[in-house]
Amino acid sequence: MARLTGLWVYQELGPRPDPEAVAARAQRHGLKWLTAQAFRGDDVLDADWLRAMRRATRKHALRLGVHGYVGRPHPKPAAEAKATAKAIDVSEADFAIVDAEGEYEEAGGRASRGFVAAYRRLKPGFRTYLSSFGRPQLHPGLDWATWAKEGFLGMPQAYENLNAGALKPIQCVEDWARFFDRGKLRPTLGCFSEHGHSHLPIKRLVQSVHEVPDLPFNVYHHGTVTPAELKALAEIT
Repeated sequence: MARLTGLWVYQELGPRPDPEAVAARAQRHGLKWLTAQAFRGDDVLDADWLRAMRRATRKHALRLGVHGYVGRPHPKPAAEAKATAKAIDVSEADFAIVDAEGEYEEAGGRASRGFVAAYRRLKPGFRTYLSSFGRPQLHPGLDWATWAKEGFLGMPQAYENLNAGALKPIQCVEDWARFFDRGKLRPTLGCFSEHGHSHLPIKRLVQSVHEVPDLPFNVYHHGTVTPAELKALAEIT
C-alpha cells in the first residue's frame, strides 16, 4: 500500500483550484483523500466550492476532509468550534483537521479546553485531527494533553524543509507520541518554500518517509508540491 495518502488543498493560497482538476490529479497519484480549506477562525469559507469539492472527491473515490486555521488574531473557542462543525456539515466531510498554533499556545490551556469542549458538544465522536507545531517539546504552552484527551488525533507538521535539525518526521512522530496514539499519527510533509527555506531534495524527502516505516503521510500543499515530488512519494510502499 502506498505510504502517501493525502493532500492539503486551499481556497486562499493562490488561485482557487478547480475541484475536478485537483481530485483527478490526486487519483492519478494514488491518493486516498483531500482536505479542503473550509474555515478561517470563525468564518466558513465559500460553500459552493466546498460542495464542488465533495462532488469531485466522490467522483474520484476520494475521502474529503475539511481544515482551517483557528486563533487569528486571537482565539474565539466557542465560535471557532461552531464554524468547524458548520463546515463539516456544508461539505459533508468525512473528517476534519483543526490547525491551532501560536495564538492558542499564547492563550494557555483555557482556550484549548474551551474549543474542544464546545466542539465535542457539536460533533461528539467525529474523526478530527489536531494539526500543529512539529515538536510539542518546543511549544509547551499549547495544551496538547487536552486535545488528545478529547479524542483528537495527531497530525504533526513535520516540516523538515524549515528546520532540518529539529523537524525530521521521525523526531516529530516520537515527540507527538508522548500525547497522541502513535499508531494513528498522520505526519504532514512540507513540500513548499518559505522565508528563505526551499523544498527538500527529493532523495531526502523520500528517505524521511522511510525513516518512519509504519505510518501514512500527507502533503502540504496542492499549490506548491511538484509533480516530481508527488511521483516519488507515491512510489513509496
